Amino acid sequence: MLRYFAIIPLFLFTNLVFGQAKADTSYVAEYPQRIMLTGFLTQNSIQLSTDDKEYMPNNPLKVGAGIAIKNTVINLSYNFGLAPLADKRQGDTKAVDIQLHQYGRYFVLDLFYQKYKGFYTDNDDDIQLFPDMSVRNIGAEFAYVFKGDKFSTKAAFQQSEIQLKSAGSFILGGGAYLFRINPGGELWENDPNHLDNLQFGVNAGYAYTWVINEKWLLTGILTAGVNVGNDPDMLKDWKVEAYPTALGRWSGVYHKNDWALAATVLVNNKVVYPDGENDLNFTGINFQMSFVKHIDF
Repeated sequence: MLRYFAIIPLFLFTNLVFGQAKADTSYVAEYPQRIMLTGFLTQNSIQLSTDDKEYMPNNPLKVGAGIAIKNTVINLSYNFGLAPLADKRQGDTKAVDIQLHQYGRYFVLDLFYQKYKGFYTDNDDDIQLFPDMSVRNIGAEFAYVFKGDKFSTKAAFQQSEIQLKSAGSFILGGGAYLFRINPGGELWENDPNHLDNLQFGVNAGYAYTWVINEKWLLTGILTAGVNVGNDPDMLKDWKVEAYPTALGRWSGVYHKNDWALAATVLVNNKVVYPDGENDLNFTGINFQMSFVKHIDF
């Protein structure tokens, strides 16, 4: 039976840390209610891919709930797995997946701690299991939104505000990641031990929200850039590699005066260890369906 933990557990954040920036009220409106309750279905995943194979974990959907109180430091979210939805043929995956996504007026902050063990490949329903393959990712991304007074990341990805008119903004940011990959004897037969990879760099991109009408909006954010790094032992000898990187997030939202429905997707792609034609790509995927209710005491 599949056993794993996949938690987006505890968010402690406040606008006091980043300043009480104001929105352009002709573009962005606040919900008047004080409390925001959220229920959601979510699926997190890590995938490793080479030129000819894709290694995936066996991850069922998870259900969760959250609460946020306006003008306080508290925003809590917790979820747990629906193990009966897993396909037993795909083996067992044990996972810890902790993510924090903070959407401010002019910034987006993402923190990741992801640890997965147990992967499989599926080629035309020919399933191969790799129970000893494991991946650990500790990472952070920060992005600055130049027109955050008009373009609301909170409306698109938290449903704590309302985007009134279509708007876009250029994005500038950066990130840092530490990967540890144990190939389980599959990826590098001559090296059955783990691979460490430390990288950091900068990225840039664009964000846009299309307000279709007073109830519907669609949003996309895409950034791309270059990270530099290598195995920490190689970095001591100033052996540095360059790694392409990309991060995209999308959302579709239907909202009313005191509630909203939203579907959001985050795709985080990194090249972990380029080696000639045998590049190894890391892709983190988060999908979430949310119902948000705004209430007062």
